[in-house]
Amino acid sequence: MATRTLKQETKMALIKFTRNYNDLSTDNGFQFEFFCDRCGNGYQSSFQGSATGMVSGALDTAANIFGGVFGGAAQVAGKAHSVAWEQQHDAAFAKAIDEVKPNFIQCRRCGKWVCKEVCWNNDRGMCKECAPDLEQEYSTIQTQAAIEDAQEKAR
Repeated sequence: MATRTLKQETKMALIKFTRNYNDLSTDNGFQFEFFCDRCGNGYQSSFQGSATGMVSGALDTAANIFGGVFGGAAQVAGKAHSVAWEQQHDAAFAKAIDEVKPNFIQCRRCGKWVCKEVCWNNDRGMCKECAPDLEQEYSTIQTQAAIEDAQEKAR
């Protein structure tokens, strides 16, 4: 089929991002945490409510109180909720990625997704694991030398 709607194209698009995330989603809504491959710092996406979760919860409550017709409706709604919830979950995940992705960048050398704030070396265009910040490294070496000098004097 040559003509696809934008919605169909979006559904078929691959989601490119990090493997380091936690899914905090519940029946009530969706939220995700994404972490830097290098330092572990991360960002949490905004909570996105689930419409099907609210309807399903209301029917479950009614079924618990009244049973009968509401019980059957709750079972049917539960099955529909499951499919709809999965679709909402996928859409929410894509939206969460779009929300937090500006805080991360992928190193072209090692392929890791790292946080721009701490682990990215702008001058070198690579993560700090592949291209360490020379000023930080020099400072670390100076500090270590000062510690070793102090320890030597103490002996």
